[in-house]
Amino acid sequence: MFKIKIVFGVLVCFFTFYFNLLNAQNLEKTKERIGILSSKKFAGRGYVGNAAELSAKFISVELSKSGLKKFGDSYFQDFYYPVNTFPGRLTVKLNNKKLIPGIDYLIGPACPKINKKYELWKPDSLMLNDTIGIIQFISKNLDLKSSLFVIDYAQTENIDIKKFYISNFLMNNSFFAGIVELIPEELMWSVSRKQQSYPVVKIKRESYINDSKTLFINVNSELKPNFKAKNIIAYIPGKKDDFVVFTAHYDHLGKMGKKVYMPGAQDNASGTAFLLDLADYYSKNKPEYSIAFMFFFGEEAGLLGSLYYVLNPIFDLEKIKVLVNIDLAGTGDEGIMIVNAANEKYEKEWNLFQKLNAENHFFEIMNARDIAANSDHYPFHEMGVSSVFIYTMGGKTYYHHPKDKLETLTFGGYNQLFGLLTKFVENYD
Repeated sequence: MFKIKIVFGVLVCFFTFYFNLLNAQNLEKTKERIGILSSKKFAGRGYVGNAAELSAKFISVELSKSGLKKFGDSYFQDFYYPVNTFPGRLTVKLNNKKLIPGIDYLIGPACPKINKKYELWKPDSLMLNDTIGIIQFISKNLDLKSSLFVIDYAQTENIDIKKFYISNFLMNNSFFAGIVELIPEELMWSVSRKQQSYPVVKIKRESYINDSKTLFINVNSELKPNFKAKNIIAYIPGKKDDFVVFTAHYDHLGKMGKKVYMPGAQDNASGTAFLLDLADYYSKNKPEYSIAFMFFFGEEAGLLGSLYYVLNPIFDLEKIKVLVNIDLAGTGDEGIMIVNAANEKYEKEWNLFQKLNAENHFFEIMNARDIAANSDHYPFHEMGVSSVFIYTMGGKTYYHHPKDKLETLTFGGYNQLFGLLTKFVENYD
């Protein structure tokens, strides 16, 4: 009987814990929000059409529904920067065979407007791995300057050689008319704030026909010198004036041509929706400290929204007790990573995370990483604000790829992360 009582008590505690945890957040609502933010209508939350404005409006309406307050008259903080965009049609033909955008290829993000057919030059693996020899060969064969240089990354495993081609050809090419990269892994895209004078095309390696002679490129890119972006900032007043701050970037990569867009479900519709879920929670559960929610634009273009904010803060940065940045929150099957926590400056935060995780058994794996400038926590850290960045690990996700959709996310650590962070806020001093 005594053993039965113990087992019954353990089960009651277990189910009470998870009942309380499951009622603390709304995963179904989060999935709905991610689905909206990563939908075709929102076009990758980028730079073509009204995608950025539509995304900002959606987030602000959700904050308003939860009753979050504004700093001043608006949730928005406007700022501007240049960005290269791809609003028009695009065509790439290899040996006159039309390739499929987003599947066979991606256009380099700094590609200029161009409509031209090129000859191709592809070195063999021996020459590709001889960086001195290839420069000497090119300098003696000036007719190659009118060709596209084909780099097959599967033909070299040396990281220094890859860096050589990235720095001397991709980023600062003066040897060829343009570059073709053959990508053996998943294709990845990015954002550029400038246009190069030459085209770059990333082609999936298995889509490339060996001994191809020509590549036709028709790209209608447009450099926007003063793209208007918006940070979104709201807060919930607490019993104390100091702030705990949650941040996430809501921008992604946008659209490439008329048909291809980068949904960005994991990166970072998941973090955006996670913050909205936290906002719902704290609107019903008054916190000890005031809590600010900051949704940044321009993270993918170089942490631009968070950098602009720390240089133009809405309230004194010294009032921030701690900042937690959430980026990539849609998995968690293999635990979480806490960036900055491995540095001695963050011993207090790391010890608290470890204590709460040990007491509540949120994650089997919770790793710490040293200082890194890989998301929007970093500008705050540089300004002396205690700032950590958390991302979930595991699952099959598609980084900067058209397949980064809601259905690829597992949410294996969603409830656990929500519980860990609410406990962290409750116990942080």
